[in-house]
Amino acid sequence: MKSLYHNNYIDSIYKGLKNSVFFIENKKVKDKFFFDTINMVIKGIHKDKNRLFFFGNGASSAFANHMALDFSKNGKILSRSLSDSSILTALSNDYSYDEAMLEFLKIENPTKKDLIITISSSGNSNNIINVLEYCKSKSLKTLALSGLSYKNKSIRLSDFSIYSPMKTYGMVECIHQIFLHLILDNFMKIEEWNRDDLQNMNSSNFKL
Repeated sequence: MKSLYHNNYIDSIYKGLKNSVFFIENKKVKDKFFFDTINMVIKGIHKDKNRLFFFGNGASSAFANHMALDFSKNGKILSRSLSDSSILTALSNDYSYDEAMLEFLKIENPTKKDLIITISSSGNSNNIINVLEYCKSKSLKTLALSGLSYKNKSIRLSDFSIYSPMKTYGMVECIHQIFLHLILDNFMKIEEWNRDDLQNMNSSNFKL
């Protein structure tokens, strides 16, 4: 019997999640060590009242906005993304689109205690690479999510990296969003598998 499309799709997402590769300083590490380390970084940022910055294009830009919202409102960590169209168009006009994200980051003046997170399905978008190269030159901590080609530049330029070994954008995008929520929920100690009640999104339910 021919497999149903939705079964193949769901199976592929599961395979992509399980086969994703994790790097710290360009070295492959086990998933547990990776997420434990990222969790410690996020806890430190929260404790010291530092910031997260999210960057992405297209759908990844929507994810960047989404996670900046969730980390700010629910995680109580000030998080920023380049979501204001007037700033984006002004910087693109005054510099170039490839430089707009970098110039926005410079305006925000990040410190070495902040974390810059890039989301790029290809891992090779010029504006994302410009951000990562700048961060590397300034010793700013970075986490890069990428996919498609294993040889993408984001892996090499970032301190922490999640690579999804999928061939299509939709798959990579879905997997990136799951990992981003995993990082937030792990920090907030939200355990779907240990809940009997339904989560209420009212802010009074989030006490860190």
